[in-house]
Amino acid sequence: MSDTETLQEQTRRSTDGGWPCWLALRLSQFWDWVDDRDIDKQIVSIAILYGTYRITEWLFHFVESHMDKSGLELAAVVAAITVPWSALQAAVVAFYFKARS
Repeated sequence: MSDTETLQEQTRRSTDGGWPCWLALRLSQFWDWVDDRDIDKQIVSIAILYGTYRITEWLFHFVESHMDKSGLELAAVVAAITVPWSALQAAVVAFYFKARS
């Protein structure tokens, strides 16, 4: 008997069984596969990048449709949107590069 089989027998409870345990095991194995390849970190980075694109696109449309406002008012709106997003973006990029090293 191999070490892996012995460990599985030692950690298995008598109540383990049925499809819920099978599903939990498969989901755990899938998550290990995703985590080993850093797929989760890449998906989060792509989502943040896509969010940056959508926010920038929305800001351009907003500024274009509110040309009657002063430049200071428009700059205040742009800053109110982009400053918090930039902080989130910086945190995600730092996390991504720290995870890759």
